[in-house]
Amino acid sequence: MRHIRPAHLAGVAAACLVAASMTPVHAQEDAPRPAVSPCERVANAQAIEDSPFDINLTVAAMTDYVSLRGFTQTRRGPAVQATLDASYDDFHAGFFTSNVDFGTPEPDTEFDPYVAWRPSYGNWSFDVTAYYYFYLDNEALNYPEIFSTASYNFDDVATLGATFAYAPNYFGDDRETGTFYKANLSVPLPKDFTFSGSIGYQDFDKGLFDRHLVWDAGLTYTFEDTFSFDIRYHDTDLDPGTQCTGAFKCDATIVGTLSISTGLKALRKMALAD
Repeated sequence: MRHIRPAHLAGVAAACLVAASMTPVHAQEDAPRPAVSPCERVANAQAIEDSPFDINLTVAAMTDYVSLRGFTQTRRGPAVQATLDASYDDFHAGFFTSNVDFGTPEPDTEFDPYVAWRPSYGNWSFDVTAYYYFYLDNEALNYPEIFSTASYNFDDVATLGATFAYAPNYFGDDRETGTFYKANLSVPLPKDFTFSGSIGYQDFDKGLFDRHLVWDAGLTYTFEDTFSFDIRYHDTDLDPGTQCTGAFKCDATIVGTLSISTGLKALRKMALAD
């Protein structure tokens, strides 16, 4: 199936206007009318692109589920994850879900509903997202977290971003509040590759958990805006022998991820192109 890309719409629309202005009236009247003309396809594609509503689904399979804090959530085992996102203009609502393994029979599933506001102004993009982490069959671990991110795109040469996250009752412990700070860099490369990396610091109000640095770096290959493969290095400055033993390992590791994404707009444009 062919994709109708937004960058092509303006050029095709202009050609349609020129063709319409040069076509005699009697030729328009006499010529058989196709079921859907190319110009109507362009108009329909533009209407789809301009719609404020969309639904997107991403499904990912990975060799390990490593959290933003650098801890494995699956005891270095594989994970299958899904994210469903419904949006209207800059407002989003949806959920993330994944299998987990904390070395105990329960929980074995994480389910995280969220609401978000994600506007863009010129080269600036912003994201304020409120999550609630549900660990099914073990409610003692549930807790909320709010992320706020600002990023700047240097005319497609690179994107820099900064994130601040606030989590009261961190990991279900009402005595502790976690704050997380992260800076990230993304650089597009030739042949649909992207380099990206981040460095973060996890702090705690009372120090009941270990404060630490966490970082990652990797390459992502994207095909047709639908399929992507990511290979990424993760590490922390914690001592693997004393600070992250057992199920929650935090030593250096490499994770491979295969993702498939699609959405309502993308499917409607594919159907229009066929």
